[in-house]
Parts: sequence; C-alpha cells; structure tokens
Amino acid sequence: MPLVLFTAIVIGFVSALWAGLAPLVGLSVWAGFAGFTAYFATGKHGVGALGLTWATNLVGVLFGAAISGSGAALGGLLGSAVAVWVGVTLVVLVGSLRWFSSIPGIFVGIYTYFAIDGDWRLLVPSLVLGAVFGFLSDLSSGERALAALRPRRGGRGRRPRVR
Repeated sequence: MPLVLFTAIVIGFVSALWAGLAPLVGLSVWAGFAGFTAYFATGKHGVGALGLTWATNLVGVLFGAAISGSGAALGGLLGSAVAVWVGVTLVVLVGSLRWFSSIPGIFVGIYTYFAIDGDWRLLVPSLVLGAVFGFLSDLSSGERALAALRPRRGGRGRRPRVR
C-alpha cells in the first residue's frame, strides 16, 4: 500500500473517532480539530510536539481572553484594534521563547477562544484532547507504522540481507 494512502486512511479513521467521541463527552469537535491541526503545525513529532502544542494552544487561550477583555474595557472599534495590536505584538515576542515557539499554535488558541465565544471550560479540554488525537494519528501513521504492518520475511522475524 502506498504510504500516502495508508497515512490518509489512518488519519481519517482517528479523525472519525474524535468526531464520534467528542460530542459524547460534551466537547467541541471543531475546537478539537483545531488542536489536532496545531499538533501537526509544530512541524515536530512525538511527545515534544504534543507538549509544544499544549503550551502554545493554552497560552493562546489566555491571549484570547486578554485581547477580548482589554478590547471590551477600552471600548469601541479603536479599543478592539489597540487590544489586537498589543496582543499580536506580544504573541510574536512570546513565540520567540522555546516553549512557545509554534506561533500558529498560539493563534489556534486565540481564534478558537473567539470562535467558541470565550467558553474556555469547553475550549481547553477540546484543544488538549484534540492535540492528543493528532499525536495518536502521528504515531499510528507514516513509514514506521506501515513497516510494522508489513509481513516479515525470512527466519525468526528478520528480513534477509540484500547484498
């Protein structure tokens, strides 16, 4: 089976699991998919990518709350514009720090905060578990996973040497 087909099937299956399970436990399917996407946007793999996703998504939720609150406090369109300006400036600065180095992950936290009308109690677990599903997709797809499913040739489970 071609690698891209295998990867597509696995990620599609894990996505279907998330879409089916999230509503059963009261989570947002689409916020979870945002966390799933943020995992892959790190450009990394494994536990390190998962930790980076969690850190950036959660700091993004905090930025979203800060931008929303300061924009409301300042009032009007100008107040909102100033809040966005200051908030995005700080996002870029924070993104230069190692543990927050995935700026797209920070923006995922911000935009999902606004998209879900500030309901952080729903948003945070949806982002966190969505990232876990991204991690699971990453672990269960790709060349290593496909190789593990291929039948072994030769004696005791080892492939014969090619010379």
